[in-house]
Amino acid sequence: MKKKFNLSQTFRKWHRDLGYLVIGITIVYSLSGIMLSFRDLHIFEKEYMLTSKIEKNLKNPEDSFVNSFIKNEEKSNLPSHVVKKSVIDSLKQIENTNTYIKYQVSRKKDLKTITYYKNSGEVIYSISAYPTFIKPFIDAHKSSSQDKWLYLSLTYSVILFFLAISAIFMVKGKNGFRQRGVYLTLLGIILIALFLYI
Repeated sequence: MKKKFNLSQTFRKWHRDLGYLVIGITIVYSLSGIMLSFRDLHIFEKEYMLTSKIEKNLKNPEDSFVNSFIKNEEKSNLPSHVVKKSVIDSLKQIENTNTYIKYQVSRKKDLKTITYYKNSGEVIYSISAYPTFIKPFIDAHKSSSQDKWLYLSLTYSVILFFLAISAIFMVKGKNGFRQRGVYLTLLGIILIALFLYI
C-alpha cells in the first residue's frame, strides 16, 4: 500500500535536519552580529600602536606624520587588516596641551588617534581594530558580492527563509500557525515596524 504524502511531516524532517546543519553558522552570525551592534563603542576591539619620531616642538607636526609612518618598521609586527586600516586619510586636532597634541585620524567612527609629544618629538599612532581571530567572523557577517563569504551567506539566508516558511505548516491545532502562529508573526512584524518608524 502506497504511503500517503504528509506535508507537515515532510517539512518537520527538513526543518529538523537543516536546523542541525546551520547551528554552527547561526552561532557565528549571532556573535558577530552582537559585536557589530556595539562597534561604535569599540569594546570588542584591541588597541594596536605604531611609534615614530620626528623633530621636536614643531608648530605643524601633522605635515610629517604621513612620511614617518609610510616606512615604519613596526608595521611588519601588525596584522595585515590593521596595516590596511593605518592609512592616514584625514587629521583633526582634538587636544593641544603644553606637552602634546592629539589628533583624530579618519572621518569615520574608527578609533584612530595620533599623539605628538612636543618635547621629545615622539609620535604614537593608536589604532583600534578587531583581533586577528575575530576579524574573519566580522568579514563573514559583512560580506559583499565580491567576497568569498557571499556563497555561505546566501546559502544561510535561503535556509533561514525555508525554516521560517516551513514552520507555518509544521504544527496544527491550537498551537499551529492559524491560531497562535498568526498572532506571534504579526507581533514580529509590528516590532520591526516600531524600530523602523519610531
